[in-house]
Amino acid sequence: MLLIHQLPPVPTNLRVRTWRKLQKLGALSIKNSVYVLPFNEKTQEDFQWLKQEIEASGGEATVFHAGSVEGATDEEIINAFRKVSDEEYARLASELDGLTGKIREQKRGGHLSTKRLGDYEVEFDKLHTELEFIASTDFFEARGRAAATTAYKRCQKALRDSHNKERASARVRATRSDTLDIAQYQGQRWVTRSSLHIDRLACAWLIKQFIDKRPRFYFVAEGEGIEGAIPFDMFGAEFTHQGEDCTFETMLKRFGLADDKALCEIGEIVHDVDLKDNKFNRLETAGINAAVLGLSKLLKDDRKLLQQSGLFFDSLYMLFSAEVGKGEEKGDGAKKRSRSHASGKRKK
Repeated sequence: MLLIHQLPPVPTNLRVRTWRKLQKLGALSIKNSVYVLPFNEKTQEDFQWLKQEIEASGGEATVFHAGSVEGATDEEIINAFRKVSDEEYARLASELDGLTGKIREQKRGGHLSTKRLGDYEVEFDKLHTELEFIASTDFFEARGRAAATTAYKRCQKALRDSHNKERASARVRATRSDTLDIAQYQGQRWVTRSSLHIDRLACAWLIKQFIDKRPRFYFVAEGEGIEGAIPFDMFGAEFTHQGEDCTFETMLKRFGLADDKALCEIGEIVHDVDLKDNKFNRLETAGINAAVLGLSKLLKDDRKLLQQSGLFFDSLYMLFSAEVGKGEEKGDGAKKRSRSHASGKRKK
């Protein structure tokens, strides 16, 4: 796809706006005021929209599908696209490796404070956004993508490991004090508000899989209750938001489950979705929130929603159990425990 334009002297910012839009689209300049994109429906639409913007500002623009470009072969044009992408990937990989180095250096020196770690997370999120943008305009799979992706994963691991270590002592302290006896919570009735969302769904899954082998769940309107039932994620309940914690995090601590890193990873996502404060800056937050919202719209019955969402949380638990790099024996134990919970046969 080719776009040829001629811009008027006024408005003066039109040239800059047009250049920025072409950069955002990933268009390549092959001659003066002649830009090229690979041909497909999206690029054709992108150029057409830009053509309208230029014409609406008093300029002239033409968009057409060309079989070839005089003075340049297809291979030369493709290589030019790849060169631009490779340069961007190389720049980004260097920035990611630089951030990884700073994280590791601060960690070794014992200077990685919570505030500094939060600043590094913000920087990492910006670099992640840049990587996604570069990849979206990498039309011909430039070689530099692999190196940039590796640098991204390396930085992500350094950040996550540091984050986990920084919170580890606090989690352990939380599990060592005021921990409830799970054996006293078997065969209980549990009640929460109807119209379930992420925190209540996650808590119900946690109860069923890790706390009560034979739970019975009830769903009531706001302000209602059931005599003898244990309320959760309800105003005034023992198991609800505490301080900065969502109900899922509260239950992890109260039942001595906060030393399970996979459960804590789920807790971070539930927290960010439920409280919307981006405390943990989990990259999965938006996608999981959309998935849960979609499931809740599809299944209006709370019991069906609870049943179907169980597989969703089971999958997250298995995924994070593998990612945290537990030892073989411990990892196998976690998987067996998860399977036995799911089948209702967990040993005491």
